[in-house]
Amino acid sequence: MDRLFDINQTVTPSWTDGTEWVYDTNPANEVENVYRRIYSDSEEGNPDYRLAPGDRFYIATAKDAVVDWTPRTLPWTFDISAGREGDRLEFHFGLQVGERDIDTTLDEHSPFIQNVTGDFILVGANHQSFTGLKVKDSDPVLKLTQANTGGAVYGALLNNTGLIDTQGYALTDWEFRKLRFDDVEFKSLEIPSGSSNVSTQDFNISGSGDIGIAIRSGHVDMEVIGGKITNQNHGYSDNETLLHGLEIEEGGEAIVREVKTKGFSGNGFKFKCPVDVKRLNSTRDGAGLEFQEYSTARYCMVSWTRQIAGDSFAYYFHKGGELNNSGCNLDEVGGLGVVVAGEGATVTINGGDYRAHLPLPFLSALGSCTFILNNVMLNGVLYNETIELEEGEAWRGDKATVTVDTMEVAANKTLSLPYQHIPEMVDAIAVQGSQTPFKEVITLPSAARIACTPDGTLRYIPGTAWLHLDPGETAVDYFRYSTPELIYMHKFVINGSEEVGPKVVQPNAFIGSGWTNNDGVYTTTGTSNSLTANYAFEEGEIYQVILNLSERSSGSVMPKLGAAIPKYSHAIEGYEVWLIRAPDNTTQIEITASGYKGTVQNIYVQKLIRTEAPPLPELAATVDGTTANIEWELIPVTRLRDTYTADVHIQNQELDQEVDAGYVNDDHEKSYLFENVWCAGKRKGISLYGCESLEVDGFKCTGGFTGQYDTWQVGISADLAGNYAKIQQLGNITIDLGLDSNYGNYDAEFGNSDPVVINGAYEGPNSYLFSAHFYNVDLANGSDANGDLKKRVEINNGRFDGACKTLRTHKHGSLVAANCEVIQGYGTREVFSVSHSPAYQEIWNCTVDGVRCVSVSQMEQQKKDSSYFYEGRGLLGGNRASVEVLKTYPTLDDLNRFTMTDMEFQFSSDSGSTWSALDVDYVGLPGVVGCFKRSIEFTSGTYQIRCRCLNGALVGAWSNEISITV
Repeated sequence: MDRLFDINQTVTPSWTDGTEWVYDTNPANEVENVYRRIYSDSEEGNPDYRLAPGDRFYIATAKDAVVDWTPRTLPWTFDISAGREGDRLEFHFGLQVGERDIDTTLDEHSPFIQNVTGDFILVGANHQSFTGLKVKDSDPVLKLTQANTGGAVYGALLNNTGLIDTQGYALTDWEFRKLRFDDVEFKSLEIPSGSSNVSTQDFNISGSGDIGIAIRSGHVDMEVIGGKITNQNHGYSDNETLLHGLEIEEGGEAIVREVKTKGFSGNGFKFKCPVDVKRLNSTRDGAGLEFQEYSTARYCMVSWTRQIAGDSFAYYFHKGGELNNSGCNLDEVGGLGVVVAGEGATVTINGGDYRAHLPLPFLSALGSCTFILNNVMLNGVLYNETIELEEGEAWRGDKATVTVDTMEVAANKTLSLPYQHIPEMVDAIAVQGSQTPFKEVITLPSAARIACTPDGTLRYIPGTAWLHLDPGETAVDYFRYSTPELIYMHKFVINGSEEVGPKVVQPNAFIGSGWTNNDGVYTTTGTSNSLTANYAFEEGEIYQVILNLSERSSGSVMPKLGAAIPKYSHAIEGYEVWLIRAPDNTTQIEITASGYKGTVQNIYVQKLIRTEAPPLPELAATVDGTTANIEWELIPVTRLRDTYTADVHIQNQELDQEVDAGYVNDDHEKSYLFENVWCAGKRKGISLYGCESLEVDGFKCTGGFTGQYDTWQVGISADLAGNYAKIQQLGNITIDLGLDSNYGNYDAEFGNSDPVVINGAYEGPNSYLFSAHFYNVDLANGSDANGDLKKRVEINNGRFDGACKTLRTHKHGSLVAANCEVIQGYGTREVFSVSHSPAYQEIWNCTVDGVRCVSVSQMEQQKKDSSYFYEGRGLLGGNRASVEVLKTYPTLDDLNRFTMTDMEFQFSSDSGSTWSALDVDYVGLPGVVGCFKRSIEFTSGTYQIRCRCLNGALVGAWSNEISITV
């Protein structure tokens, strides 16, 4: 039976089935009531519905009374099992035709359903179809209430409206035909996991964001035929997530035909199952077609990949396949290549016409693979040959030149290559797919990063890519770069860190109730139970524990060795590292959990290798009321004075050479040594115009200068353009310029002043040669930065207070900041500021305003509150991708390294007869943070204080004893 419903009818008749448009209809808002009618003799609790297979519901308006409308009696719940296979219940929307027919043609001027919020049509029965849906500015039209079979949508025009909310219920034997989506901002169609025999044909989708079609895993017998998906705004800049046009996850083989995608930030097509595809077209997507299982593609075309992020390609076969009579038109010079293959893949390319600009590779290997070319036309040249490639190699008529670098990488430290170390890269127009290689940090397939310069060099930043390597183990990483005519591949040998020993517990050896273990990937749906593993830990030795959280939704984790409990847990995604000293008789490591839900993986437990004797501290103190201000000094592993004979040696005196300068010298051929010196109220404390070497051991400098040129003030500067300090060692230094932030205005009074300036050349060999080394420094209240750094700089144990940009690196400079403390001032804009992408900064065991620096994202989220001028700003500025928070013990230069891991302090109130532990902040593991100054509250009395250094299990001698009276 056909039941007719008039959109414009408002009066409900006493009773009618609705069989004619003119005299016998029901109002459209009565659809569900009519659908649910029962026979009068139905048994109570067992209704006999007046429905039969093949019944049709026509919801329409007269052609001369078209008006958009909103249903008022919602939801419509269609959950009666009256339809049958081949004989569905049908719901039609459109225009009235004749006595009892309907026109569902979407192009006709039929009415829109509009402004529906919440549930509209709840589909709870099988074998029902919907035809002629025209809906705008509404929530999804259909919503499943159970797994569904035999449904269909024939014709739908949806404007800013979703079609179906499956709630994850599987579809079986469904058909989608003639779908049009306009101005959508969400997935236009998402087929749930476990669906089978779903056919989607004849669709046209346009909008912005994540609007593509997705078929989730576990599917069988899928086909997608004849459609177009156009993304007008890929939305990548909003959340940096790559969005794909058509994505089919793992499952049975799927058929895809005659589909076009355009404008996505990710792939046009991403297939994780075997597919048989024909006439697919990707235009201006981030990448073209990706096949993760063996597949066959015919008559496909990829044009103008956009490469929003990562490596672009036209065709990528992970496990091999056939590419028949296809082509490309690519005018970019970056990208991974035209055709890419994975490890062990064989890709046969039959025919086709490919056009790609030099030097984009035609073939690229992400593993050992084989390409077979049969009558393949590339830029007008015909090829018939078989090409064998190793991982990272590329081919474009000839294989790319491969170079293995003579300088090897340590897994725990960035490698900075010298000037023109890779001379061909001077002419590079693309590096690893990036067409702006000298303006960005490039992530490699290994997850390591490189920051390139136009001087034929780069910085290789290993990050967390190689944490799994034990000492003595090696790996190989690579990147490719292109000049206008040639392609090159450059390889690095990566060595495991020598700071730690081999893993004492295998990453997959942990067990725990409530956890599942998939070869070292531990997952829980929510637990406070520990993961444990057994090992006989050596008493007193320090063990480094690394782990990685992913898919975390709640809770935290923390490692524990016996009774030794660290001072911090980990509750954000990504890596964290701990140093823990093993108590006696410790035979188990625990990864404790507190309401944790998510995954823990990459658990690496290694002994820290410490063999050098700890240094002897020299301790001093002053008393202010009930506060004891203690300071101590340590001798670094190496001092410059042991290598360079000082031509100028000044010690134990105030620097007062000129009215505005403590000490000035323009002889750049000399070596300088300052020990225990001080100055106050000067525009320049120590000012050199270049030198062979500069060592400062003990310098106190306070600002306060006003007068000519007071815009530029500095505590220490040893460089002048053209003449630079070749090496500097600056230790036991306190400089406070006493200035407010310049708030980014260099023309303000005192606007370009820094406690320390490390200048360097912006280009040429000198911009890579020289370095500066800080230890135990307390730098405060520059107007611009507290450290303005244009050379390779390492800082160990520093405190930095105030300034606009606390630590700033430029051009070819760099920074390793270890064990540092930063205190933001009212006008601090950012703490770690990278002005140019190669000027990387590595951070180890640092805090900002008492908060541990854990990751780049965490530092971005550590926002300033309303008590700061730059409310809402995080800790980072400039090129954030150039900042790396180290997750394994660093290798520091001997000029700023101490042979200690941590310290302990004691006090006595009985003239040294008995000693007790003195609680001093930030001197325990994972290392002493900040400069060597602490303020401690005491009650009235006379006390002796002493301290000593520890280096792993090695215990140093006690320092001198100092006596204070409070």
